Amino acid sequence: MHYRERLRPKWWVFILLGALIAMLSIAYGAAISATVGWVMFLVIAGLVFVGITTSAPIIEVTDVVRVDAARLPVKFIDQVTALDAAATREARRSRDRALDFVLVKMWSSTTAVAFTVTDESDPHTGWLISTRHPVELKSAIEIAQAASGTEPRTSDTVGT
Repeated sequence: MHYRERLRPKWWVFILLGALIAMLSIAYGAAISATVGWVMFLVIAGLVFVGITTSAPIIEVTDVVRVDAARLPVKFIDQVTALDAAATREARRSRDRALDFVLVKMWSSTTAVAFTVTDESDPHTGWLISTRHPVELKSAIEIAQAASGTEPRTSDTVGT
């Protein structure tokens, strides 16, 4: 199985950024001219919207789990858990996750997947990854482990 997800910001992030850019453009438009304000709004809004969309992290599962530039072969993954919103908040606050690789984008998703890393040479004891589809991501990791001959050990519940 192949899983791929781009963690684009939710719709309200675009509206908030648009409002902030509009306020700045109105101020410059009032001080200089309306044309300058409109041009400024269109250029800055375009650059910001393209920037946050194209720089959104990508989660991909094949024989490795890839989150942007970070990669981990599925054979080193253990105890995969799909977390709901409350469990994700608790995992973010937990001191138990202090050594984990963490990619939590709360403007993209309030749910996550957590798993432990069995590679002794890895400096991270686990990963905590935001995702809009925690159950599907967990399943993709388990299927990739089965395809690679690794026995998946996972939690059956959502949460910690």
